[in-house]
Amino acid sequence: MYMADSTFECFLLTANCRDNGPRCEITLWAAGEPGARARITVTDFRPVFFCPRTVPAAETAAAAERKPLPMRSLSSGDADCLYFNTYAAMQQTARHLRDNGYPVFESDINPLARYLMERMVSGSMRVTGNPRRWGNFTAVVNPHLRGGTFVPNFRAMAVCIDTNEDESIQAISCAEEGAVHKITGGSERRILSDFMTCLMKQDPDILIGWKAAGFTLRIIRERCEKNDIPFELGREKGSRVASSERSRSWRTETITRTVWSAKIPGRVVMDLPSMLRTYNHPADDCRLDFTDSEACAKDILKIFNDAEVLPNAIERSRRTGQTLESVGGSVASFEHLYLPRLHRAGFVANDTADITMPSQPLAGGYVLEPTPGLYDNVLVFDFKSLYPSIVMSFMIDPLGFKVINGDDDKITTPIGTSFSRTNSILPEIIRELMAGRAAATEQKNPYLSTAIKLLMNSFAGVLGSTGCRFFSEHLSGSITKTGQHILKISIEHIEKVSGKKVIYGDTDSIFLDLGKDMEDKAAELGKSISKETGAWLREHLKEKYDANSALELKYECHFRRFFIPPLRHGGTDGQGTKKHYCGAAVDSNGKMELTFRGMESARNDWTDLAKEFQHELFIKLFSGQPLEEYIIATTEHLQRGDYDDKLIYKKRMRKSMDSYTVNVPPHVQAAKLLGTPVRLVRYYITKDGPQPVEKLSAPLDYQHYIDSQLGPVADSILWWTGKNFDKLISGQQDLFG
Repeated sequence: MYMADSTFECFLLTANCRDNGPRCEITLWAAGEPGARARITVTDFRPVFFCPRTVPAAETAAAAERKPLPMRSLSSGDADCLYFNTYAAMQQTARHLRDNGYPVFESDINPLARYLMERMVSGSMRVTGNPRRWGNFTAVVNPHLRGGTFVPNFRAMAVCIDTNEDESIQAISCAEEGAVHKITGGSERRILSDFMTCLMKQDPDILIGWKAAGFTLRIIRERCEKNDIPFELGREKGSRVASSERSRSWRTETITRTVWSAKIPGRVVMDLPSMLRTYNHPADDCRLDFTDSEACAKDILKIFNDAEVLPNAIERSRRTGQTLESVGGSVASFEHLYLPRLHRAGFVANDTADITMPSQPLAGGYVLEPTPGLYDNVLVFDFKSLYPSIVMSFMIDPLGFKVINGDDDKITTPIGTSFSRTNSILPEIIRELMAGRAAATEQKNPYLSTAIKLLMNSFAGVLGSTGCRFFSEHLSGSITKTGQHILKISIEHIEKVSGKKVIYGDTDSIFLDLGKDMEDKAAELGKSISKETGAWLREHLKEKYDANSALELKYECHFRRFFIPPLRHGGTDGQGTKKHYCGAAVDSNGKMELTFRGMESARNDWTDLAKEFQHELFIKLFSGQPLEEYIIATTEHLQRGDYDDKLIYKKRMRKSMDSYTVNVPPHVQAAKLLGTPVRLVRYYITKDGPQPVEKLSAPLDYQHYIDSQLGPVADSILWWTGKNFDKLISGQQDLFG
């Protein structure tokens, strides 16, 4: 039954592009309201890329159409657009042109990505066409598609399985809001069949799992094959689970790991640990009952809801054009917003393969060498979104770097690179994002505010990534080196107007030492300095560079006490440790609240005892209490076994155990004793070496914990008092001296 031509709004769930015979076919699944779901099939979109107009016609004869457009490349003149009936034909012609020495432009853009970006579809979309009711969903072919603002109520389901040692399935549990379905009893074939029935009946939009693709869905697929059951979990055929090998160089070694992915037509698959890390939630701290699938499924759904993963994913999708389950993807997000505007400006971009690699290491942020010591009343200032603000202030942009129409159109950065004032795209994108973040903050929408903040910073960063087609060491350097200049002149100005010394500065932060007896004046002075410095900076940049400053220096906080540790064995006159400090703010009730940066208390690879030990030492240091008695008492309690539950190390496995052949780290040694693969290893250091918590058999090595956990923490603070941990606990130093 066909309905009349109509328009409806929906939100993208899954997307797929493939050649189907003589044409390229795009399939989109989307969620609408109330409870409506749609399958959108596109067969009238042709894959395209561009080539110089000077390429002979015979070289592009395989294209279905070649059309001269009023477009130019950023480097080599006028460009023609080549249209193809299939993606394969497009790729074949691009290879042919490259092999024969002809440039190609944007030949590495997937037709699906191009289709969505050119229609400004970022999650939400408006669909106009002739829909047809087809079972539980609406089908529409070749509609008119444009970006929208609609967000539906998604249906989410957590899935967990109980398995035997041979990975055969004993039970499958599915948790939804207000209901849990545990499928067990009978044969494995019956369990799988009943699970399929449950899935089709409940019809969720989102499937959530812990190691969703690499464990849960992988095993379900393998057991389906074993039982001769089609592995079809989607709203149409085509479900699959696949793996690939990814390598990453880290220091002196190359780490290769297996990455699993799952594609279920019409259903988003979210791996909960990956999503938690994407939105800055510590996945390693989650506790799930993996021994019972029903309890585990409920835990997964609760964590998913409590961490507000879905609202974060929705807002990220609406800003980047990436699908809900995506993690990372800064370059794809940048291109999704930038390329359509570049085309509308009359230009096409190069292929990623044609970028010029950097001639030297790229510049980073400016770091003022920290002065170690204990301070009273330190003010902290931060430049709000420093790099995005620099982009807006100096019109830093890939197009603007290439196209400058005379001196009157030129703005030059402090490092000497010039950009067009009129032919720019990125500054406007950043400006829109800034306005969006301000609105999100005003509307108390933390998801959108966070999503936009991360997006703005990544957009400044991708210009320094060799995986981005717009990479340029000149563009990247224009941002980072200008940032260095801004921080340096701001530090000089603040020291001049305040008469105080800046003890540390890092990329976008400035730490000003006010000294003793300034508690009551600190907040007022901080606000005054930030306002005055911001005004001075605007005048300075306007006068010297004719730049309209978008920079905003914020007074962040006042630390009543502040400590910068020295470099290891640095001594009193040595350098401080960069990106390491502890600051104490005091609330209205007089309670001291500590902030750690880079120190043991801020890191996951230190034991709970070390963190508690450090926290208490700083409370005592900042309060003027003696440290020695507490240090000795803690050491004695550790040796008596009073703190055994606080001595557990926790470390994630980043590659398979078999890949460690020469140097085997302690957590891998412990993991090998478990006998089964794990993601997070919880282990002790014992007299017999590392042992997992689950299979502890030897006495704990307390001397290891004294030397490796308490000692380094204590010495970084005792340095200030002129004392030493080893001498203190050995009784060689006068306790009250």
